[in-house]
Amino acid sequence: MLKSPSLIAATTCVALAVVLSTPVGAAPSANRAWVSGHGVDQAGCGAPASPCRTFQYAHDNVVASGGEIDVLDPAGYGPITITKALSIVNDGVGVAGVQQGTSGQNAITINAGSGDEVLLRGLEIEGLGTGANGVDLVSAFRLTIVNCAIRRFTSGGVMLMPSSASGGVTVSISNTTLWSNGYGLLAYPQGSATVQGTISNVEATGNFEGVYIDGSASSAAGSYLVANEVNASKNWYDGFGANGSVTLALTRSLAVGNGYHGVFLGAGAVVGSYGDNRIWNNIQSNVYGGSLTAFSGN
Repeated sequence: MLKSPSLIAATTCVALAVVLSTPVGAAPSANRAWVSGHGVDQAGCGAPASPCRTFQYAHDNVVASGGEIDVLDPAGYGPITITKALSIVNDGVGVAGVQQGTSGQNAITINAGSGDEVLLRGLEIEGLGTGANGVDLVSAFRLTIVNCAIRRFTSGGVMLMPSSASGGVTVSISNTTLWSNGYGLLAYPQGSATVQGTISNVEATGNFEGVYIDGSASSAAGSYLVANEVNASKNWYDGFGANGSVTLALTRSLAVGNGYHGVFLGAGAVVGSYGDNRIWNNIQSNVYGGSLTAFSGN
């Protein structure tokens, strides 16, 4: 049902009033803010009629913890450091870019609280061959990445390196491309932290390493990744890798034409297969460092 012009105007006024209710210098209090390539970062921005220009300004000045930043139109919205529960959502308006071309700097850094959940949806995250990491998680409770493209970062596309203070981090990555990075995805918990999660329908190709989980720097057991319909092919080194006291479970996934190994098993790691993967034609070996463990499920 189409909304009447009066209803649309009333809704916009309400949203504007919510944004403008936060005085300059006060803690962000809005549940939602909008950004646009035509927006301006200034006090009072955030409503559809007067959007902010960058993710960072909306995060710092408008949206409260647990809120959402929505994209109105295609544009580049700049790097961001996320320090609270937050959703950044592009639901198909075109390219919502997060670009980082400065050497050693990240496009998106997540240093949120141990109970905070972060969602990234519909973003094009670009490192221009010089940025360090596309998404660098230091601390959070949960990270969800959906419908994103992350490419050309020298260190990693997605780096999951929580510290002891973060405890256990749960991760879900789906319908996402990780291309031409150092690591496509690296899960490397530190101290007593763990990483647990699922990656589904992910392309991790053309990286130095495709998908890698390493528990050697964590004193806590229990880190794992489930790779479901993941294509970790044509990487310079390994397609999939695991090291330390971790588990990597593979189902309906590919590791083809990697420069060294389709699957690398380091000391202490378990890589399990549900018997429905395709691991072949890798340059040095299809599986190196041990044998895949046969997993079965109902």
